[in-house]
This record gives sequence, C-alpha cells and structure tokens, in this order.
Amino acid sequence: MTRSWVGHSWTTLRPGVAPRIVSAHYVERPPWGMTGRSLHQFWVLDYARSPCGRVRVGSQRAAWRTREPRTAHLYSPGTPYWEDTTGVRGPIREAWVIFDGGDEAGLRRLFDRGRRWAHLADPAGLLDEPLREMALNGHARGEAAFWQGQAALAGVIDLLGRAVRQDDMTLLLTAQVEPPADPTQDLVRRADDYFQAHLADKITLADVASHLGASSSALSHRYSELTGRSPMAVLAAMRIELSKSLLLRGLKMEVIAQQTGFFDAFHFSKAFKKHCGTSPSRFRRQGGAAPAGSPGK
Repeated sequence: MTRSWVGHSWTTLRPGVAPRIVSAHYVERPPWGMTGRSLHQFWVLDYARSPCGRVRVGSQRAAWRTREPRTAHLYSPGTPYWEDTTGVRGPIREAWVIFDGGDEAGLRRLFDRGRRWAHLADPAGLLDEPLREMALNGHARGEAAFWQGQAALAGVIDLLGRAVRQDDMTLLLTAQVEPPADPTQDLVRRADDYFQAHLADKITLADVASHLGASSSALSHRYSELTGRSPMAVLAAMRIELSKSLLLRGLKMEVIAQQTGFFDAFHFSKAFKKHCGTSPSRFRRQGGAAPAGSPGK
C-alpha cells in the first residue's frame, strides 16, 4: 500500500507571534484501526482527503461521526477525540495543521452550543492546497519555512472565518465571491492605473482623458464625484507617497524629482512640504515620521 508522509514540526520559539504554526503534515498511509485518545495543547485542524473512517469527540460515550472526504474537524486546545479506521479499504489520505493563537484569530465563534470543536464541509476542496503547501515547504526547508507556513495558515484562517452555518452540526466553507464590478468605479480604477504607470512622466489631465476616451471636463467631474478628490490631486498624492519610499532609501533629491514627475528638486521639495507639512530632508532624518497634525497624516 502506498505510503507518503511529508511535513514538519516547528520548534523555534517565536514570542509574540499569534496565530503561530506549530506542525503541518500531508499524509497517505494504511488504516491503523482504533486509535487511543488524542489530546493536544494547541489548536488542530484535521482534514480528510479520502474516506478516513470515523471519529468521536469529547468523551468515549459520544456518538461516532463519519470522516468523509473533504471534511475537516477543528479542535480547540484540550479537546479529546478518538479515531477508528477499522472499516476503511484503501489508504487513508489526510492532512492536518497544529497551531497556536486560535483565540486571537476569533475561531471560537465557529463553535456552537458550548462545543469546543467544529465540523466543516469543504465541497470545493479549498483547504487541500494550503495544507499541502505548509507540509511540503516544511518538509523541504524545515525551520526556514516558518513564514511560508504562516502565510498559508493565514489563508486557512481566512477560509475558516468565512464559513457559514449549514445546519446544527456543520459549517460550510465557500470560496470568496467578488461582488459585481461597479461600472462607475471602473473609470477611477483605469485612471489610477494610468497614474501609477506614469508617475515619472509629465502628464496632464488631457493625457489621462485621452487614454480613457473621455473629455477632460467629464473625467474631472466624474472622478471628483466618485472619490471626493480631483484626478490631478490624486496623482500628486501618489507621487508624494512614492517619494517617501525613495527618500528613506537614500536617493538624492534630483533623482527623486525625476522619478516622481517633478520639474526639479526645488519644485519637488516645495510640493512635499505642502503635502506633508515637513521638508523632504527632515522627513528623511526622522526616519519617515511626519509631524503630528501634518497634511500627510
């Protein structure tokens, strides 16, 4: 029978990191029959990728529940459970992640009627890829894959946070559905995209309007109506925001002026002070901290 066991348990202490990945595994193994009690001091998300027998949670008197493919159990710390794969034919395919900080992530809201665990249905298999990614990266890179594991764990927690109640016992995981695009907002997006692509160029309102196939007056009116700011004011703000990053990287004023579409260093410095309430040189000396109450705050 095929066996595959990949994963890693992270042991390096990470004070203050919560949620925090502790262990992740992606497994294909033979059935083990009846197991003893499992009890963890951390949160556990246990995911069935194939028929995985049955499980009971809380006490040995609890009813057995079938572990069907694409279902998961989320256990809070200190929750005992027992597994039985006696009746399973073929390999057990499962995955799990053990982590800390479920309370900080608000996961207890998933528990119903005083339970300390939740049953989740995942018909689209949304959990499979991030769980696989955690395990494979950990297997390949060990402790060095911690932040990759954290990123994947964040995706899993986001999925759990969007679960909706299907019935008294089951939460349903669903893909995030983007709301239909607002045609009126498309003009703003396209204008902003044009600004971002031309921050170093000397562009005019007429240039933007021509790119969008609109008149200058129509663009200015509609953009201002939707955003509360004029198109050229937004362009100026984008340029100043880029200049902050370039200042902190140590670039010369003349170079920054060129990269942000200003005529020269003098005009850049004047615009920066007007927008941020401090000079570029002072902003750089203070490491990016603007004065309290300044326009840029």
